[in-house]
Amino acid sequence: MEVLNHSLWLMLGYQSLGFFFYSLYLYFQDKSASRLLFGFFMLSFGIASFLVHIHLFKHSATLFVLFPLAFCFGLTLIPLFYLHHKSLLSKDFQLKSIDLKHFVPFIVMLLLLTPFWVLITTNHAEYLDSVYGLFLLKGMPGRQTWLIEIIVKSAIVLQLSIYLYYGIKLHVNFRTQIRTELCNDLRVYISGIQIFALSFIILMALLLSHRFMHVSGDSLSSTLFISSLLVLNIGLSYFGIRFDDNYLYDCYTNTLPSIQSEEHSVKKKKNEPDTENKKYKASCLCKDLKEELLAGLLLLMKEKEPFVNSKIRIDDVADMMGTNTKYLSQLINEHFGKNFHAFLNDYRCAKVIELFHDPAYDDYSIEGIAETCGFNSRSTFVTSFKRFSGKLPSVYRSAINGKVNKK
Repeated sequence: MEVLNHSLWLMLGYQSLGFFFYSLYLYFQDKSASRLLFGFFMLSFGIASFLVHIHLFKHSATLFVLFPLAFCFGLTLIPLFYLHHKSLLSKDFQLKSIDLKHFVPFIVMLLLLTPFWVLITTNHAEYLDSVYGLFLLKGMPGRQTWLIEIIVKSAIVLQLSIYLYYGIKLHVNFRTQIRTELCNDLRVYISGIQIFALSFIILMALLLSHRFMHVSGDSLSSTLFISSLLVLNIGLSYFGIRFDDNYLYDCYTNTLPSIQSEEHSVKKKKNEPDTENKKYKASCLCKDLKEELLAGLLLLMKEKEPFVNSKIRIDDVADMMGTNTKYLSQLINEHFGKNFHAFLNDYRCAKVIELFHDPAYDDYSIEGIAETCGFNSRSTFVTSFKRFSGKLPSVYRSAINGKVNKK
């Protein structure tokens, strides 16, 4: 049993590091904040797994010195888990310096443990009791307990409570914004992540309540625990790798035109004010300027094709047109009934279809054509293309090739 558990802990560590490197690879492709946050979550998960494994299976004293780092990285898991999902559920999410506040417990714990490493590495271990005497509950009956462990566990429980509240609030706000019209990917994401988040909380609670840190790791309960962690790790990785920034919003906004047209017709019947017009009621964008900007936008899209640049931002397009982002965003929302990302993805899909018909691109893979047209995420491309054309890219291209072969 001990050999099996030893292997499972190592497998969890290597598996997490593998997901970290893959997330990092994806991040350098599309510069998505969600990829980066998920990658660091997996890195912390993997490092903590290796450190716990070092302690449970009594490795050399040199490696054992690193074990206290498990407390530090354990305090980063919940904040990183929360920030990753915030990046998915928040439109146009960006990492800011204020987000460093989530890692204050990690920094405090690192500083608290620094004297331990200094004294050990300088061969002055005899001073540990005087430095950490405050954290030893020597007067308590029974087994001597490290107060520092109690502090860490209490901090994690507090983190679970706080981030559970903010996580629920985040999901409620997201559901409020997208109302009830959900595409399949949204349903998969919301139901799946709720299941895995609940599983994560249960496993964290088990880890805190069970003295896994003080047993050899050769029991059946340890085997079940680490096996559950492995399954949870794979499930979380599915969501972390599949979804990226604005993917869920792109999935939603691609379904908006028909929804909005129905809403507008209902409003006209009831003589209710249009919320879009109400939203931009105070705008200085007059009708003549709208028409001028619309003509300029369509011309720019046709001649310059800025959408083929995967890193193009609304600020860049606004600069090309000599206007500001506020007017451009309003124009796209009012005239096309979608946001800037969905607007660009429609043009990219049209360009993909154009290249599907071009014999010069017959040797290109579907992913290669998608990348040429400005898509930097396969999942976003497939979803956008299906919404745009009603077919999967592979099916659409096969139909074109079938027609050509018949001729």
